[in-house]
Amino acid sequence: MLGNKTTIKKNKPMKQFFTLLAALLLTASTFAQVGINTGNPDASAALDITSTTKGLLIPRMTNVQRQAISNPVAGLMVYVTDFVGGTFLFYNGTDWKELSLTQARTAPDAPTITGVASGDEQVTVSFTAPSSNGGSAITSYTATSSPDGITGTLSQAGSGDIIVTGLTNDTAYTFTVTATNAIGTSVASAASNSVTPAGVPDAPVISGVASGDEQVTVSFTAPSSDGGSTIISYTATSSPDGITGTLSQAGSGTITVTGLTNGTPYTFTVTATNAIGTSVASAASSSVTPLLAIGDSYQGGKVAYILQSGDPGYYANVQHGIIAAPSDQSSGIRWHNGSDSITGATGTAVGTGAANTTTIISAQGVGTYAAQICNDLVLSGYSDWYLPSKDELQKLYTNRVIIGGFADTKYWSSSEYSNFYAWRIDFSGIDNNGNPYYESKSMTTLYVRAVRAF
Repeated sequence: MLGNKTTIKKNKPMKQFFTLLAALLLTASTFAQVGINTGNPDASAALDITSTTKGLLIPRMTNVQRQAISNPVAGLMVYVTDFVGGTFLFYNGTDWKELSLTQARTAPDAPTITGVASGDEQVTVSFTAPSSNGGSAITSYTATSSPDGITGTLSQAGSGDIIVTGLTNDTAYTFTVTATNAIGTSVASAASNSVTPAGVPDAPVISGVASGDEQVTVSFTAPSSDGGSTIISYTATSSPDGITGTLSQAGSGTITVTGLTNGTPYTFTVTATNAIGTSVASAASSSVTPLLAIGDSYQGGKVAYILQSGDPGYYANVQHGIIAAPSDQSSGIRWHNGSDSITGATGTAVGTGAANTTTIISAQGVGTYAAQICNDLVLSGYSDWYLPSKDELQKLYTNRVIIGGFADTKYWSSSEYSNFYAWRIDFSGIDNNGNPYYESKSMTTLYVRAVRAF
């Protein structure tokens, strides 16, 4: 083994030393004992060097060079020059150990894994530092996966988390962790629990949208891949305004997004969320406009009529119409307030009832009569109720079943026929087939249902 000579200085004494050392080693391979500066070597020694002025010099190197020695043999010894004060290390067949008169430094004990957490093509391995660092500060920890032997490293002395990337989603892994100091690397920790990396889900697919009163129902199908982690919720988001609705389940379904503006066109996207995170958004839905329908509860009552093209006040992009009070305001009251006089409330068309009511009250004053009890009504904070005109009352009759709450009897309108008569409709449909007809203002008491415009 000493055939590889290292020449420090080309001088004759050094050459003589190596020549002598080679001869001694050759002799030691032939004879049982060799002595240097002694004619009587100790019986227990293969080589006995006796000197009071010189010593035995073993190989000197840096710690990095020592760590680079491949396949060290048990008993190999070196002197590490860049440790504080320098130190002797020997390999015991498993680990490098320090020769010390006090406490010898060694590789650390094994760390302890405290948990593993799944991520997208990665796992976070949490660990605590070992109780003993081997007498030398720990410089790094390494987590290793099984299968595949994929590693992640954290350079610090204490406990922490190691993120191991490059893993395969939907593949189960366990992990071990080792600690490394200047002397060497610990044995591996006990294996972690099994953990399966997972990613965010794919995007859902919107299958349809349906409008409602200030809301839209968004139907969707679940994505083909949940990313390896069960989907826990879906969220639909409107454009414009970013108004959202959420459904907490794993599979396909419908999400109702409320708080929208009737008459405003919207599109929607849907995302899926699992324990790892949220998918990219789906493709946008087709445009849909939230709309009221006859019979919807709205602003203090029930939608009784929605203005159509040609109606006064119709606007193509915003719904307007008539709201009926949810119940009757009277089951028997006169139209007039004591005198059969002309009031001027002659409007009959949709949109004229409010003006008729104002005109009647102005002409007849304070009292208890059909127009007055409608004008005095306050429901759900709304106080702009009025007695419907003849054509407005006709809309209530047409939609009476959907609106609900009507009696099979006659109801007053606010439209005046003459000084003695006003228009009414029989909601039973028997009298005049449900068409308007005039009735005595003073001799007859009829039902009243107030309305308001929206």
